[in-house]
This record gives sequence, C-alpha cells and structure tokens, in this order.
Amino acid sequence: MHLTEVKVEKRFLRYKKAISTSHGKIDERQVILVRVKNAEGNWGYGESSPLEGFSKETIEDVEEIIFEWSKSQNDDLLSQAPTAKSAIDCAVSDLKAQELGLPLHKFLNVESQARLPVSQLILGETSREISLNARKATDVGYKTLKIKVGDKNLSNDLEKLKAVRETVGSEVAIRIDANGGWETNQAIETLGELDEIELEFVEEPTKGIDNLALIRKHVTQKIAIDESLLEIEDFETIATDQIADVVIIKPSAIGGISFASHVIQRMKNLNVEVVVTSLLDGAVGVAAAAHLASASELLNPAPGLATSSLLSDDLAKPLSLQNGQLILNDSPGLGVHP
Repeated sequence: MHLTEVKVEKRFLRYKKAISTSHGKIDERQVILVRVKNAEGNWGYGESSPLEGFSKETIEDVEEIIFEWSKSQNDDLLSQAPTAKSAIDCAVSDLKAQELGLPLHKFLNVESQARLPVSQLILGETSREISLNARKATDVGYKTLKIKVGDKNLSNDLEKLKAVRETVGSEVAIRIDANGGWETNQAIETLGELDEIELEFVEEPTKGIDNLALIRKHVTQKIAIDESLLEIEDFETIATDQIADVVIIKPSAIGGISFASHVIQRMKNLNVEVVVTSLLDGAVGVAAAAHLASASELLNPAPGLATSSLLSDDLAKPLSLQNGQLILNDSPGLGVHP
C-alpha cells in the first residue's frame, strides 16, 4: 500500500494507580502514536508502546526507527524492531479495513464476533483492598480476574489470593502473573501451596524457558509463557519441549497483528492454548489486540484486554466495556480515533 503521509508523535499514558510488577512500578509511560494516510485521504492509526522487561526496544529506538521508515517505507528497517513494526502494521491494517468499509475484525475474519469476554486486572496493596476490588469486578460482570504476584513477601501473595478466592467463589476464573519474579524452586513450592485456589493458569512464574519447563513438570497448574516468548526462535519448541501449556500473545510486543495471527495459527495447530493480551497499551493498541482476538476466535480463556479502565490519560476514547465484555463497534477499521 502506498502511503502519502506518515506522522509520528510521542504521547504519554498515565495510570490511575501505579501497577506493580516484578520489573517495577508503572504509573506513567511514553508511547508512540503513528498516523498513516493513503491516496484517498484516509488515516490509519497504530501505537508502539515498548515496556521494559517485555520488549526489545526503548521509546527512543522506536521513534528513530519509525521516523527512518517514514522516509522510505522500507519494511526491512522494521525487521529487528517488533514494537515499531506493530504500530505500522496496525495503521496499515486499519486503512485496509476502512477501504473495504469493514471493522478490522471482520476484515480479518468475516465470521468474527463484535463482543468478547475479557479478564480484569485486580489491584490492591492489602488482602482487604484486593478482595473489595475483586468483588466490584465480578459485580459488573467479569468472569475472569488476573492478579499480579511475585511480591518479595510470599505470605502477602498467598493471603491476597486466598482472600480473593473466598470473596468471588469457585465460578470465577483467577489467573496470576509473576512476571518472572519467583526463583524456580520458590515458584514450585509456592504453587504447591496454591493448589486449593484452583488457578486458571500461571503466567511467567520464573525467568527463562528452561526454568519454565522445569516448573511445568512439578506443578499441577497450567503454565503460561509471556515475556520469555522473546527468547524463542522456533515457536514449535513450546510444545515439543513442553515449555508451557498456554501462550500469551501481545501483538504490540511481537510485531503486530499480521505476525501475531501467524503465531496463533501455529499454536492452534499444536493444540497449545493462546490468550491475547495488551502490553498495558493505550486505546489504539488495546483495540488492535481486541480485533485480533475476535478474528482469531480466542474467547476462552478470556483475552486480557480490560486495561483501558486503568488509565487516567489515554490516546483516545477506548472501546466500550459492558458486563465484562469488550464491544467492537461497527465503524470501518480500528474503530478508535485519537
């Protein structure tokens, strides 16, 4: 597709409350908003949101690479820059869908749904606070909750999880994410103590694909690979080397919608579960991931895409959430306009 104009803008995302991970706290971050224009005068939008611990590039890298790409539109410049590539891929996909007058998910798969259940990230410093927030989420319709763990004080994690399970009952799915924060033996011991919680799955309990495979052999819970996906050159090894039961796909981290669709199909062929999530992106990145999840028919386990509600300052008005479901509107393209 020939583009007549490319605009690159650095923007800020600000969160209502700091989000704690084993990589540190996130209260605000810079992202790159990309706008591309076709010969008919339509604009497509993409977002690049590199995040330390989850992506190879820095925000400075992305800005420089996309600026250089804008002068020649030579895609070879994006080959080693997945978060930069994801923004361009999203913006071009947005334009292609607009040209056909279709929502992006319908452009990718005409049979896809406009509503998809999503999980909600539950925050809280104490057992009481996180339990109250879990109750609020289930009261408005969320059926799947995600909780960050990896606290240096293991008993704090255990108390929070037990309190949430007691609060929401057995019908609500709970998944946890350690962001690689536990040592291998520590993860095995801790997950043994969490058998009674009946977790949906555990994201990145430790660092490194060999360690993930070792943990998987010694625990009852399903293990999900997320950040460590960047270490894998041949995705088939996830199944053949028994590294994980679930693959977390963040399209904005691995190269965008097109490449993510390819990976998803490979994982489906290997009977590996896939969950699409955001990289705590802004409205553009979340919308792109939501269209991909719908088009790929990845609705169970629920995509991790209810993150826009965590933001106080976003790139645009986000997609609507109703009764624990994300709503893809019927306007052509991405449906989000910065």
